[in-house]
Amino acid sequence: MTQTTPYAGAAGLNYFDGDSLLQRVLARRLPAGRRKPAAAELSRLGALCGGRLSELIEASQREDRWPKLERYDRWGERVDRLVYCAEQLELRRLSFEADCLPPAPLLERMAKAYLLNQNGESGVTCPLAMTDGLIQLLEDEGSTEQKSRWLPLLRDVGAFPPFTAGQFVTEMQGGSNVSENETTAERAADGTWRLTGLKWFCSNPGELWVTTAKPKGSQGIALFLMPRRRPDGSLNDCHILRLKDLSGTRGKATAEVEYSGAYAELIGRPAHGMSLLLRVLRTSRLHVGAASLGFLRRALVEARLYSRARLVLGRPMDTLPHVVETLRRLEASWTAGLLSYFEALWLLDQGDRVADVLAPLLKIQIYRRATHGIREARLLLAGNAVLRDFSIFPRLAEDALIQEIWEGTHPILAGHALRALRRPASREAFFKLCALPRGKRGELAEEAADAARRLREALAALKPDLAEERAHEGLRLCDLAWRALSLSLLLREADGPLDVEGTFLSLARALN
Repeated sequence: MTQTTPYAGAAGLNYFDGDSLLQRVLARRLPAGRRKPAAAELSRLGALCGGRLSELIEASQREDRWPKLERYDRWGERVDRLVYCAEQLELRRLSFEADCLPPAPLLERMAKAYLLNQNGESGVTCPLAMTDGLIQLLEDEGSTEQKSRWLPLLRDVGAFPPFTAGQFVTEMQGGSNVSENETTAERAADGTWRLTGLKWFCSNPGELWVTTAKPKGSQGIALFLMPRRRPDGSLNDCHILRLKDLSGTRGKATAEVEYSGAYAELIGRPAHGMSLLLRVLRTSRLHVGAASLGFLRRALVEARLYSRARLVLGRPMDTLPHVVETLRRLEASWTAGLLSYFEALWLLDQGDRVADVLAPLLKIQIYRRATHGIREARLLLAGNAVLRDFSIFPRLAEDALIQEIWEGTHPILAGHALRALRRPASREAFFKLCALPRGKRGELAEEAADAARRLREALAALKPDLAEERAHEGLRLCDLAWRALSLSLLLREADGPLDVEGTFLSLARALN
């Protein structure tokens, strides 16, 4: 006889209060004066995620509630306006009010993004990431006039929609290779620019976005701000051609957008476009790391709850050996991911050069493990895992795969990590992070040290002039780097203040 006792999944849970490891990590890394206020904010958001936000997300994810494109008003004037359902707008407003944008501290922002993503992308967390990145770009590189005009809009909960920023970079022929983009920019007499070209994947077409183009007569990429409306209030010459029929992340709109001499403003110097874009993408990649980590956490929670509720031959499913092993592997991946991710954020805040390695490395490793972990967790639910009206798993799996693709494919990110590892200061900072205290001994400590040794030897043997070899070797070396890092972090923390249940050593053994 097989049966399932009443099972509601994570509905009604407080995502923060139930995550003791996150609480301990933040208590260690946040400044003393921010620990209690931050914990209170995160607890409120955690309750909201398991309560009202979850309800709004489920309602907004129905096919008849997805965003729609309204091209013309009733007078036949072009408006290129997105129509969102009431649930999506309320969802964004409530999330916006949780203070997830700069100047909120990085660790707190990403902890909130991690909690929000435990409900899937939901139409909120991708726009959140892009708005975060554009605010930081404007703060660092915008002119005084640009800051005064655009920052209030980006920080306005009443903007339509809330989290109104986007990134329109990808082109049909360019893909991740931005240097092949063909959109052109010509300077106007007033010092602003006019852009012409087609952008292929434009997520969250809102009121303002960052975009790329080649200035006339140049093959270099410059970075621009483009608003939906010109300064006089008229519609800009950028038209939404259609909305993409994506397999996931359906709560937000993704479009094709054509520029026909569209008004734009230069950000920074034209020659610095690629370096500025990489700074924006680093913020997006940090958000993708939070998203994948949040997806994996939700998969682990759902698998635990279901296995506890499901009876097989009169015994709880979570007592079966293969289920115990699967849950332990999921917990190991999530624990290693959370430790490494928040350590990377803290080091980034400190200006440590190791962050150059960790940002691309962790995006590869966390999202790969999230995609795999969601699949493993779904298998525990068997047929119930494919029912959209039974659990979050179908949507979670679709969103996770899209996160794995966005903001750089595996070889591109591996190339970025490899370039950072070949810089002496970043490389040595990484090996320092992987080093274990002298008192740590045993087979796993030796394995971590061996992975670090093999990585160092492989880096020394690389031929600097072979791009194909770097792409091929990059993924293999990133796997070695992750092995050294994840084992080292778990072993370093074993029996310490973070390891209150004394499980880190066994979790290190379960890492795959």
